[in-house]
Amino acid sequence: MTDTADVTTRSTRRGELVFRVVHPDDPAAAPLLADLEREYDARYGDQLDGGAAAELARYPAEDFVAPRGVFLLLHEDDRLVAGGAFMPHDDETVELKRIWTAPGARGRGLAGRVVAELEEEARRRGSRRVVLTTGPRQPEAVALYRRAGYTPLYDVSRPAEEVGVHAFEKTLAPRPADGDRGTRPGHPAGATRAAEGGRASRPVAPTIDAAARAALDRPVLPLRHPVRWIAAAVVLVLLLNGVETLFTNPAWGWPAVGKWLFSPAILTGLQLTLVATGLSAVISFAGGVLVALARLSRNPVLSGLAWGYVWLFRSVPLILVLVFLYNLGSLYPTIGIGVPFGPQVTVPTADVLGDLAIGVLALSLSEVAYASEIVRAGVLAVDHGQLEAARALGLPPRRQFVRVVLPQALRSIVPAFVNQVVGLLKASSLLFYVSLLDLFGVVQNLSSTYPTDIIPLLVVATLWYLALTSAVSVVQYHVERWTNRGSARSLPPTPWQRVRGAVRRRTGGAGRLPSSARGARVLTADARSAR
Repeated sequence: MTDTADVTTRSTRRGELVFRVVHPDDPAAAPLLADLEREYDARYGDQLDGGAAAELARYPAEDFVAPRGVFLLLHEDDRLVAGGAFMPHDDETVELKRIWTAPGARGRGLAGRVVAELEEEARRRGSRRVVLTTGPRQPEAVALYRRAGYTPLYDVSRPAEEVGVHAFEKTLAPRPADGDRGTRPGHPAGATRAAEGGRASRPVAPTIDAAARAALDRPVLPLRHPVRWIAAAVVLVLLLNGVETLFTNPAWGWPAVGKWLFSPAILTGLQLTLVATGLSAVISFAGGVLVALARLSRNPVLSGLAWGYVWLFRSVPLILVLVFLYNLGSLYPTIGIGVPFGPQVTVPTADVLGDLAIGVLALSLSEVAYASEIVRAGVLAVDHGQLEAARALGLPPRRQFVRVVLPQALRSIVPAFVNQVVGLLKASSLLFYVSLLDLFGVVQNLSSTYPTDIIPLLVVATLWYLALTSAVSVVQYHVERWTNRGSARSLPPTPWQRVRGAVRRRTGGAGRLPSSARGARVLTADARSAR
């Protein structure tokens, strides 16, 4: 095989397979490179600086041109179905690159034929060894190379993401004498190499029988799961029936829902809900960190008081805390600070604790108890060796916690605390019972004024709570990705990256062979051996 558009042909039940060697910049190779770029972006877009295009352009085209390398395309009836290449690694070793199969031609063993063809070409050029690397998110590639006899250069018992780059090697068997060559590895029995310049063709000795060849040509069918599909169909029918009732039952009052959804009264209550929830979330997290540190302290007074605080506010219902604080002015008409049993500065309680302050204070006091336990659990989950390492570096205690312990604890803290924030968002509806017109309170007042719109108003409140909870979940997802940066070699793709990759895989496909390349010359085995 040379780099002058040489061809090896063989026939299968599906059509004629033709190997062609081209330059990497040849238009015939463009579909292969474009689909590889889409595939790499979909699987490794969050890891590659500059995207897959920069990675594919990392090696010069000259590395894949004879005598240094080769760029090989496999066509079936003039349709590009697979391809691959190799480049020099050292004097006796080549490195496989660009192994690819068209999305519509996978599962037929074409990639294995490309690898076998590349190995034969490397052996013909005097190489004794082949190496290659693949990524942790390509299990099908790992399976291909292991089936082809490549030896993994990594610990196969470790998870793929921990391994990172999967490296393989294979020692090539000595090339047989020209007279005893027979069929090259991966070539089906009965294949012929046509003559160049009109010479007669001669058959190549078969290496596999007809039954094995038929098994190789037979497509791989996925395992069927009829029970799973039946269950999915039943659930889908029930879901569609439920959705149908939402639009066919006039009692839902969808026109009234549209009227109230963005009404000024509803938006005013929504604003109060957001303010109360946001302030309470910030205060509860800061207070939870302080109470957790006190609970972990060796000082018995601090740890005892912190334990008592958590015990008290986890035991008392939130509605009771709200009502108690709302009536605090009756118990303490004035509040102040000063010397015990001495002079004090006092102010009327009603002037300090307004309705919003009472609501935020009650929510925060209750949530601090739960947040402190979440923070304490996250801190205890950090490996003790991390703290010992920080101490060995001479870091002061405050810096040990802020720079070493807390960032690692956040991986455990964030999911649980965001669940608390979602609960806090829903618990803010209790503010209605202390005369605060939050979202739920406004809906309750409007329901008493417009009794015919009770159901639509409840639907409006439900829609807004769903929207707020969904927004918190999106923030949680991205915060978790940010805190997990140091815990994994590579982060999984985001939902948007998955959708974009799926679209690219759907729209990408194998290209047709350009008409200018369809009349490529054909070589015989004798001509190849003469070269």
